[in-house]
Amino acid sequence: MQTPATKIDQMIVQLTEFILPSSLMESFDVYRGEKYKEAIKAVPESTLAWFLDMLNRYRGPEDRKESLLEVFDPCMYTENHPAWERPPCTVIELPALTSEIVAMAEKGSELAEVARDEIRQFREHADSYDDEELMQLGEIAKAGLADQKTGFQTRDEIIRYLALNASAGMEDLWVADATKWLEAPVRRIEFPDMVEHRRELLHRGQLAPALKKEDFVCYSDNEVRSFACDMRSLFFHDRSRHLAICTGCQKRLEAWTKIISDFDNKIATKTDWPDA
Repeated sequence: MQTPATKIDQMIVQLTEFILPSSLMESFDVYRGEKYKEAIKAVPESTLAWFLDMLNRYRGPEDRKESLLEVFDPCMYTENHPAWERPPCTVIELPALTSEIVAMAEKGSELAEVARDEIRQFREHADSYDDEELMQLGEIAKAGLADQKTGFQTRDEIIRYLALNASAGMEDLWVADATKWLEAPVRRIEFPDMVEHRRELLHRGQLAPALKKEDFVCYSDNEVRSFACDMRSLFFHDRSRHLAICTGCQKRLEAWTKIISDFDNKIATKTDWPDA
């Protein structure tokens, strides 16, 4: 059963295409998404689809991804990362990339052997792509991974980078024992203030229709009570987007929704009905 808070959260997401990042990790993910969009801007959609198909065949049917941004995701194993709890800022520390971990691995180690096999397999999948296409995919991977340092000089360098950082086999090694990743020097990634960046885009109407002055006016008590009684009415309100930008009205609506929900639950469970 959904709680009033869950209903409000879902309503906020549905009301607008734009939500300001509320944590460091969310802010970083916005930055990563912006870099990814820049990287794919000049790449035909058909080419992106072929890239994803090739990477999914390399990863195997049990580890398919829905987008290139999901394949090259540095946050896939950071559910408990403190950045989820910290307020937005412009610096984040993440574990080293798998390609960096392998570069430090001892020859003959399990990690090095698995990596060598993964690179061999990926080279076979990438054989039909020319150097320019692989360079495009390499830049897309760097954007998704928020890699601000790596540069490519040869085809072999790109293949090694893509193979190791897109490998489901290497991810399995992380899951089994993440020690090498966690003990390696962290990546310190600096990026712009994405909260301010998103706020500016919103006010300019580049992410959604520009907000008007009346969109910043709080709802009356009667309006909040009306929304709590029938959430659908909020969609038809002429200032529905106000809910997405006002935490005060979000809390008021959540409180009234809880009151009504508690009342409905008491009525539904009441067995000692009075005589008519």
